[in-house]
Amino acid sequence: MRESTRRLRRAALLGASLLVLDGLAVAALAQPPGPGHEFGDGPHGMGHRGPPPIDAVMEHHADELGLDAATRVAIQEIAARSRLVEEPLREELNELHEGMRSLLDADSPNLDDVMQWAERSGAAETELRKQRLRTMLEVRALLSPEQRQKLVKIFEERKGHRKRFGGEPPPPPADQETEP
Repeated sequence: MRESTRRLRRAALLGASLLVLDGLAVAALAQPPGPGHEFGDGPHGMGHRGPPPIDAVMEHHADELGLDAATRVAIQEIAARSRLVEEPLREELNELHEGMRSLLDADSPNLDDVMQWAERSGAAETELRKQRLRTMLEVRALLSPEQRQKLVKIFEERKGHRKRFGGEPPPPPADQETEP
């Protein structure tokens, strides 16, 4: 019983650690590490889309941040390289989640087997988050301190809006045209 309790605690600690990493991802992009986060892929990506692509976020705010054409291209190239690395990790994670679901569908799942799948899933999730952090830090290096400060403000505003309005993205500012 003590071993199973220890494993459950380790799994809970791993889950909490992954949530912390998720929070650090945006902080790493926009500013020196600190509190707060904008992107999140829900509880470990299961059944959720995941964070928006970094190049899409940066392109959406490019004018506001004052990104020049060369920086935009560099961000797109970084994001494209990152997607090539992330795709097999996402596929592996999906397969691990399917395997876990299969185990948990059994009438009496074996605790050791479930914990092994949890360890493997946690390792894959951590590697995917680390890759996202690498990408965000690479993009962050392209930004000036002023651009990073503006990006922090954008994320804080979106985060505040999501808390107030149940996760919906903020509406576009009244002075901006919306696409049909």
